[in-house]
Amino acid sequence: MSKCSQFSSPIQAGRGYRGVVNTICIRAIAAAFCIALCGSSAMSAQAAGGSNGPIRIWGHGHRGQDYIQTLLDAWQDGFQKSHPSVRFNDELDGDASAIGGLFTGTADLAILDREASFIEVDAYQQGTGYDPFRIPVARGSVAIPHHAPALIVYVNRANPLSHLSLQQLDGIFDADHRLGKQSYKTWGDLGLNGDWAAKPIRLYTYNIQSAEVQFFERAALKGSQKFSCCLSLFQAKPGMTAEKQIAAALSKDKYGLALSSLPAPGLKAIALSGSDNANPVLATAETISAGTYPLARTVYIYANRKPKSPVPANVAAFLEYIVSPEGQAIVAHTGGYLPLSQELAAKAKEALQ
Repeated sequence: MSKCSQFSSPIQAGRGYRGVVNTICIRAIAAAFCIALCGSSAMSAQAAGGSNGPIRIWGHGHRGQDYIQTLLDAWQDGFQKSHPSVRFNDELDGDASAIGGLFTGTADLAILDREASFIEVDAYQQGTGYDPFRIPVARGSVAIPHHAPALIVYVNRANPLSHLSLQQLDGIFDADHRLGKQSYKTWGDLGLNGDWAAKPIRLYTYNIQSAEVQFFERAALKGSQKFSCCLSLFQAKPGMTAEKQIAAALSKDKYGLALSSLPAPGLKAIALSGSDNANPVLATAETISAGTYPLARTVYIYANRKPKSPVPANVAAFLEYIVSPEGQAIVAHTGGYLPLSQELAAKAKEALQ
């Protein structure tokens, strides 16, 4: 790892003025130090990687654990049948280093089980002067840990609620209400009657700076980071995942509502719709692949592509293979992740032209 890339990990965005100021200061120092060490070597390193040397892939993973390596190996083996001279070098140590690897020139591709954060995109723009290029390559799982599981709305099994729209979720969780004007504070606001009507909706989810909540902010709150009250937050601790803590709390609270990625006894999943006029659906392999479940997650590959310039030939050919019918069949057969719809795969291929 180069000296420059040691400082390429994105800094988690803080909440509130103090967090923003600290983030900006730290990022500015890191960027200045990176530029001083690397100078113009980043772009020359990038140019050498995908064209003549191995295709270097950084991103989603963890040392000693297989998050996406099996799928990546299968893609590479299939691609090398028609491109036997192409070699690969995988460094799947986590999302945090991936985008930094691109703009420092130490990686040709960055594979993430999420969209790049605003901080990561900003750092990339400062390092290159343009936006990172990306295509979707797979859908996340229904409920497999570390495989981009969908975010699911749960209620206590005793709750009669059956479905919600994203506009209603915005009204429940968001103080800004960017998707709709109505606020939902009680179960009666959502149409429940009797003893339920006056009971407040108590909310349970992950730590506010978790990847899950940051995804939810983009997918359901239109980027807002201002949450309403009555929110209980959980993060993993020794011997207890955040999901288990959320499930334990909700199973004891008849009037609770939770965001989580894993099912548990005593909880009921709620069907979701992307708008008030769309049909609500549960998270299944079919609805996630089709793109109709609104809180499904997507796996992206990012590349360093200058505006109006092509991706290096070997890199482009590999990406085209991934989104081809053969590449997506590998996703379906490998297990864990889910294939893209034909329409989305076609759009990804078109973006590479």
